[in-house]
Amino acid sequence: MMIKKTLTWVYCFVTANIFGQNIQFQHQEFEAINVHASVVSLDGEDVLKVERDLNALPFDVKRLEATVDEPTFVKLKNVRFSNGTLEVKMLSRIQNPSPFEFAQGFIGLAFRIDEQHKAFESIYLRPRVGRSDNQKSRNHTVQYFAFPDFKFERLRREFPETYETTAPVNIEEWITIRLEITDERAELFVNNAKYSTFVVPKMLGKTTSGSIGLWVDIGTEGYFKDLKISDSKPKKQLRRVFQASDVFNPVPYGDNPEAGKYAQTADAKIYYEVYGKGQPIVVLHGGGLGSTIEMAEFIDSLKSSHRVIAVSTRGHGKSEIGSLPMTYEQKVEDIMTVIKNVTSEPVTVLGFSDGAYTGYKLASLYPKTVKNLIAIGAGEQIPGLRKVILDADAAYKMDSLYWKQQLALMPEPQRLKEFWKNMETFYNTMTASKALFNSIQCPVLLVAGEQDRNAPLPTVINAYNMIPDCQLSIVPNAGHVVFTENFAAVWASIAPFLRKQETNQTEGKR
Repeated sequence: MMIKKTLTWVYCFVTANIFGQNIQFQHQEFEAINVHASVVSLDGEDVLKVERDLNALPFDVKRLEATVDEPTFVKLKNVRFSNGTLEVKMLSRIQNPSPFEFAQGFIGLAFRIDEQHKAFESIYLRPRVGRSDNQKSRNHTVQYFAFPDFKFERLRREFPETYETTAPVNIEEWITIRLEITDERAELFVNNAKYSTFVVPKMLGKTTSGSIGLWVDIGTEGYFKDLKISDSKPKKQLRRVFQASDVFNPVPYGDNPEAGKYAQTADAKIYYEVYGKGQPIVVLHGGGLGSTIEMAEFIDSLKSSHRVIAVSTRGHGKSEIGSLPMTYEQKVEDIMTVIKNVTSEPVTVLGFSDGAYTGYKLASLYPKTVKNLIAIGAGEQIPGLRKVILDADAAYKMDSLYWKQQLALMPEPQRLKEFWKNMETFYNTMTASKALFNSIQCPVLLVAGEQDRNAPLPTVINAYNMIPDCQLSIVPNAGHVVFTENFAAVWASIAPFLRKQETNQTEGKR
């Protein structure tokens, strides 16, 4: 039976495009993105009405895949959601007249919305077919998609029956949905059911955290109320040096008890974490100000297809300083101990700055262990070429929040100044030149920022010319920590390099 609803307007109407106006509703503040939104009275209670704005984001039935499953939602402001539970009550109607003949009352939740609305994930319903007499239609009642790459038509084409299912719902009635989201997994519960209606074991989105949106699509009058959020935050929240004080990374790389282990070397315990499955890749951060968390975007991007071994190098994070003199030979033995703890396969090494120099030495000394090397921000280095001055007190003043975090991780924080003094001497006397670079046998991708002051462009080109099998990628207008300035450009060089080398090496085994 269809229940007739009584609707009256109680607040002004809001039209919004990509930078929408703000709406207050039930003590929460929303921003309208490509939708019309307003607070109205429905059967005597205030609800939030949302409809797609066809002026802000046009719809073309001839280009269905390109013009549906888009960022059309009211976005909850001042919220950054990663894992946890989302619950909302919602009701959908078909617009009259409807701009789309096959409108199904598309309504649901978007989550992990990035700041520019260029990436997010969503689970929504097509309530109009929820109780259809046609079972094939019923099977499309629930839909998952990941914007922008995996919309419903692509998912239906490439993964039939995987990202859709049934649910006994209908238009013109209130539906309660609850999403339980944990890392790459999402479960949907409908109308307070004990067991889930729908499971997505491995979501396909680009984001791991972001805002939450009340989502509708073409031909839908959507009504929402009682949005509840239970955010299951990581036990630890870490940030890299000079990162905004209120920005934390969803996974606490460098202090994650679920992934962390220790390798015992001759004189120190070295901390490392392992993520994902696939061909092994060792990730090495920079020295001094460096940390495992600074490599977060690399780990996020690699762990879906590789076994990532992220090492906190000696004297950084949770790794001990030890008693041996600082040399790259000693650093290499640390990394070899970690590698042997994890895998017997040859590895790819991705290193930044000090981590890249360690990678050079590792590839030189252990050519059978290192099959590929990605070196970022590391050119030719000769004593006298530059003067390194490391002042722990000055560094602390530059970013005290970061150093409080790092000192809390360190097993020997009282030795930081001693370690930095030794590191300063080491950097000012080290050599990385022809003898080292000529000895590297594996394929190398050398990446640097055009304006890198730590590894000036001429030194990077020198290293490129000395390494027998080397590709070079220079990112314009970027400095030393090039991947935090322009990760997309860095990744655009790394991804095809890895793909080509790993394909060639796999085919070579056949």
